[in-house]
Amino acid sequence: MVIEWLQLKVPQEKWEAFLKRDEEVWTQGLQQYPGFIGKETWIDPQKEEIVLVIRWETRQQWKSIPQEEIDALDQRMGDLRMPIVKSYEYQVRKFLH
Repeated sequence: MVIEWLQLKVPQEKWEAFLKRDEEVWTQGLQQYPGFIGKETWIDPQKEEIVLVIRWETRQQWKSIPQEEIDALDQRMGDLRMPIVKSYEYQVRKFLH
């Protein structure tokens, strides 16, 4: 499994609108692609940050989404497009005991 980790700066007064639109646009949009496992949203009220943790079966499946589709989803966020402050990629390893 691969984790896509995105940190966004979102003013607190826009949280509810952002979270609703993100679910409608990004979560529903990504669900159409093979390899999408799920997504969590973490909110830090102290820093006014939202972290999106997206799980993919493989990196290849994640990266196979055409850039045009990513751009189209991003445009659909409209006035709630927020800058990504940091992004990371993690591989999840499971060990047998």
